[in-house]
Amino acid sequence: MLDHFNRHRPRRRPGGCRSKLEEKVGYEFDQLQLQHSYEPDKFKYQLTRTYTPDFKVECAHPFYVEVKGWWQAEDRNKFLAVVLSNPDLPIFVALQRPFQTISKTSKTTYAEWCARWGIRWTPIPINKEFLMRWANGERCTSPVPNATAPMRPVSTKKVGSTVSVAERT
Repeated sequence: MLDHFNRHRPRRRPGGCRSKLEEKVGYEFDQLQLQHSYEPDKFKYQLTRTYTPDFKVECAHPFYVEVKGWWQAEDRNKFLAVVLSNPDLPIFVALQRPFQTISKTSKTTYAEWCARWGIRWTPIPINKEFLMRWANGERCTSPVPNATAPMRPVSTKKVGSTVSVAERT
Protein backbone atom coordinates (compact mmCIF):
# COMPACT_ATOMS: atom_id res chain seq x y z
CA MET A 1 0.00 0.00 0.00
CA LEU A 2 2.72 2.51 0.97
CA ASP A 3 5.35 0.92 -1.28
CA HIS A 4 5.64 4.05 -3.41
CA PHE A 5 7.00 5.94 -0.37
CA ASN A 6 9.72 3.38 0.30
CA ARG A 7 11.08 2.96 -3.22
CA HIS A 8 14.09 4.85 -4.52
CA ARG A 9 13.22 6.41 -7.85
CA PRO A 10 15.06 4.33 -10.44
CA ARG A 11 16.53 5.88 -13.53
CA ARG A 12 13.98 5.87 -16.31
CA ARG A 13 16.52 4.59 -18.84
CA PRO A 14 20.26 3.91 -18.79
CA GLY A 15 21.96 7.26 -18.33
CA GLY A 16 18.59 8.87 -17.56
CA CYS A 17 17.75 11.22 -14.71
CA ARG A 18 16.43 10.16 -11.33
CA SER A 19 13.84 12.90 -10.93
CA LYS A 20 11.41 14.78 -13.13
CA LEU A 21 13.00 18.07 -12.09
CA GLU A 22 16.40 16.88 -13.34
CA GLU A 23 14.74 15.76 -16.58
CA LYS A 24 13.27 19.24 -17.04
CA VAL A 25 16.65 20.89 -16.55
CA GLY A 26 18.24 18.43 -19.00
CA TYR A 27 15.47 19.19 -21.50
CA GLU A 28 16.20 22.94 -21.17
CA PHE A 29 19.90 22.26 -21.89
CA ASP A 30 18.83 20.30 -24.98
CA GLN A 31 16.59 23.15 -26.15
CA LEU A 32 19.48 25.58 -25.79
CA GLN A 33 21.74 23.09 -27.61
CA LEU A 34 24.17 22.96 -24.66
CA GLN A 35 26.40 19.90 -24.51
CA HIS A 36 25.81 18.16 -21.14
CA SER A 37 26.02 14.80 -19.40
CA TYR A 38 24.18 13.53 -16.33
CA GLU A 39 26.21 12.56 -13.22
CA PRO A 40 29.45 11.82 -15.10
CA ASP A 41 31.91 12.46 -12.23
CA LYS A 42 32.27 11.82 -8.50
CA PHE A 43 34.20 14.00 -6.06
CA LYS A 44 35.51 13.26 -2.60
CA TYR A 45 35.01 15.83 0.10
CA GLN A 46 36.06 16.32 3.67
CA LEU A 47 34.04 17.88 6.45
CA THR A 48 35.79 20.03 9.00
CA ARG A 49 34.82 18.94 12.49
CA THR A 50 36.25 19.28 15.97
CA TYR A 51 37.28 16.58 18.42
CA THR A 52 37.54 16.86 22.19
CA PRO A 53 39.75 14.28 23.97
CA ASP A 54 38.72 13.10 27.43
CA PHE A 55 41.80 14.27 29.36
CA LYS A 56 44.74 16.60 28.94
CA VAL A 57 47.68 15.88 31.22
CA GLU A 58 49.58 19.08 32.01
CA CYS A 59 53.30 18.45 32.52
CA ALA A 60 56.64 19.30 30.88
CA HIS A 61 55.43 17.45 27.75
CA PRO A 62 51.60 17.73 27.81
CA PHE A 63 49.55 14.93 26.25
CA TYR A 64 45.96 13.78 25.78
CA VAL A 65 44.20 10.59 26.81
CA GLU A 66 41.04 9.16 25.23
CA VAL A 67 39.29 6.56 27.41
CA LYS A 68 37.28 3.86 25.64
CA GLY A 69 35.15 0.97 26.80
CA TRP A 70 32.97 -0.20 23.93
CA TRP A 71 34.43 1.50 20.85
CA GLN A 72 31.95 1.63 17.99
CA ALA A 73 33.12 1.66 14.36
CA GLU A 74 31.90 5.24 13.86
CA ASP A 75 33.93 6.44 16.86
CA ARG A 76 37.01 4.48 15.74
CA ASN A 77 36.80 6.08 12.30
CA LYS A 78 36.44 9.53 13.84
CA PHE A 79 39.45 8.97 16.10
CA LEU A 80 41.49 7.64 13.16
CA ALA A 81 40.61 10.76 11.15
CA VAL A 82 41.80 12.94 14.05
CA VAL A 83 45.10 11.05 14.31
CA LEU A 84 45.69 11.11 10.54
CA SER A 85 44.83 14.82 10.33
CA ASN A 86 47.07 15.67 13.30
CA PRO A 87 50.11 13.37 13.07
CA ASP A 88 52.05 15.27 15.77
CA LEU A 89 49.17 15.21 18.29
CA PRO A 90 50.40 13.59 21.53
CA ILE A 91 47.42 11.33 22.28
CA PHE A 92 46.84 7.72 23.25
CA VAL A 93 43.78 5.57 23.87
CA ALA A 94 43.22 3.86 27.21
CA LEU A 95 41.21 0.73 26.45
CA GLN A 96 39.04 -1.03 29.02
CA ARG A 97 39.13 -4.34 27.08
CA PRO A 98 41.97 -4.11 24.54
CA PHE A 99 41.73 -7.79 23.55
CA GLN A 100 37.99 -7.78 22.86
CA THR A 101 37.11 -8.14 19.18
CA ILE A 102 35.84 -5.03 17.42
CA SER A 103 32.64 -6.85 16.41
CA LYS A 104 31.00 -10.25 16.70
CA THR A 105 32.06 -11.15 13.16
CA SER A 106 35.66 -9.89 13.34
CA LYS A 107 38.76 -11.57 14.71
CA THR A 108 40.52 -8.20 15.07
CA THR A 109 40.83 -6.88 18.62
CA TYR A 110 40.87 -3.21 19.62
CA ALA A 111 44.61 -3.51 20.36
CA GLU A 112 45.30 -5.04 16.93
CA TRP A 113 43.23 -2.33 15.25
CA CYS A 114 45.25 0.37 17.05
CA ALA A 115 48.53 -1.32 16.12
CA ARG A 116 47.46 -1.60 12.48
CA TRP A 117 46.78 2.15 12.25
CA GLY A 118 49.73 3.24 14.41
CA ILE A 119 47.51 4.52 17.21
CA ARG A 120 49.17 4.50 20.62
CA TRP A 121 47.20 2.65 23.29
CA THR A 122 47.39 1.14 26.75
CA PRO A 123 45.07 -1.03 28.83
CA ILE A 124 43.10 0.27 31.82
CA PRO A 125 44.27 0.54 34.59
CA ILE A 126 47.05 2.61 33.09
CA ASN A 127 50.51 1.54 34.23
CA LYS A 128 52.31 4.26 36.23
CA GLU A 129 55.56 3.68 34.28
CA PHE A 130 53.68 4.14 31.01
CA LEU A 131 52.27 7.50 32.19
CA MET A 132 55.67 8.67 33.43
CA ARG A 133 57.25 7.84 30.05
CA TRP A 134 54.59 10.00 28.34
CA ALA A 135 55.13 12.78 30.91
CA ASN A 136 58.86 12.70 30.02
CA GLY A 137 58.06 13.12 26.32
CA GLU A 138 58.42 9.52 25.17
CA ARG A 139 55.49 8.56 22.93
CA CYS A 140 55.30 4.82 23.56
CA THR A 141 52.51 2.30 23.08
CA SER A 142 51.62 -1.03 24.60
CA PRO A 143 52.67 -4.06 22.55
CA VAL A 144 50.15 -6.59 21.30
CA PRO A 145 51.30 -9.78 23.05
CA ASN A 146 51.45 -13.12 21.23
CA ALA A 147 49.11 -14.59 23.83
CA THR A 148 46.22 -12.88 22.06
CA ALA A 149 46.79 -14.65 18.76
CA PRO A 150 43.56 -15.77 17.10
CA MET A 151 42.25 -19.18 17.96
CA ARG A 152 42.20 -21.85 15.25
CA PRO A 153 40.34 -25.14 15.36
CA VAL A 154 42.35 -28.32 15.86
CA SER A 155 41.13 -31.64 14.52
CA THR A 156 40.17 -34.04 17.28
CA LYS A 157 38.93 -37.60 17.32
CA LYS A 158 35.24 -37.97 17.89
CA VAL A 159 34.62 -40.07 20.97
CA GLY A 160 30.98 -40.26 21.99
CA SER A 161 29.91 -36.64 21.59
CA THR A 162 31.32 -33.82 19.50
CA VAL A 163 34.17 -31.98 21.17
CA SER A 164 35.51 -28.64 19.99
CA VAL A 165 39.12 -27.83 20.80
CA ALA A 166 41.11 -24.74 19.85
CA GLU A 167 44.74 -23.73 20.14
CA ARG A 168 46.56 -20.44 19.90
CA THR A 169 48.34 -19.83 16.63
